[in-house]
Amino acid sequence: MSCRFRFALAVSALLAVCNLALAQDVPDDDANNPHLKTAQQDLDNNNPSGAADEYEAALAVNPKLADAQYEIGVIYAEKLAQPIDSIYHLERFLKLAPNSDHAANARQIISQESDAFAASLPDASPTVVQVTRLQSENAGLKKQADDAARTIAELQSQLAQAGAHRIAPADETAPPVTSSGASAPVPSGTQRAVPLNATAAGASAADAAAGGARNYTVVKGDSIWKIAHKMYPGDTKNGVDKIQEANKDALGGKPLKIGQVLVIP
Repeated sequence: MSCRFRFALAVSALLAVCNLALAQDVPDDDANNPHLKTAQQDLDNNNPSGAADEYEAALAVNPKLADAQYEIGVIYAEKLAQPIDSIYHLERFLKLAPNSDHAANARQIISQESDAFAASLPDASPTVVQVTRLQSENAGLKKQADDAARTIAELQSQLAQAGAHRIAPADETAPPVTSSGASAPVPSGTQRAVPLNATAAGASAADAAAGGARNYTVVKGDSIWKIAHKMYPGDTKNGVDKIQEANKDALGGKPLKIGQVLVIP
């Protein structure tokens, strides 16, 4: 069995695992996705790495963006020399748009990247084939893990928001009222209960500030991904999780607002 054929089998196995994401009921295109415009600007500015990051962010929101799958596949092949990632995205593009005008070129790039990768390997010993398969599987599993981390962060934010709206019992949040209608004085040494929403609202910000956090003011065109890319260069995906966790009560699953102040841990 040729090295190229073994490599193709490994990539096919990876795609079979990842195709579940394509079955989600999401729109086929998203003109309002800000990452697509930023990705094009990065390409115009000869910044293929930045463009790849923006396309990855766009696809994390909507994996059915066929044009984005194609563009990032071409970038990985022609600009960043990452054949496994290139084949991964181009194969997904062909499943989404098999009759596209770009389909023939996508198939040609897949063939070229497979040949180039196979040619870079020594004779196809069992060890080499196994390493190739593991590299392909790891690329897909990493993308799945990133998607799962974002889903967990969103669920945690929703749970925190639901907890913040719980109302404490009246006899624990207000002092007793006398017959004249005035509030009775609180005995010395007694701590008045604070509503749950008040404590939850400042918890994340206070914890982050204690650890030497910074503040960031949202400007036009910002997204959590772009802010993380600015504040945590080289570790954008982990930066997204940190920012969402530190600001989970302020964000609450709602879009960013210009002028909003975020805590950057």
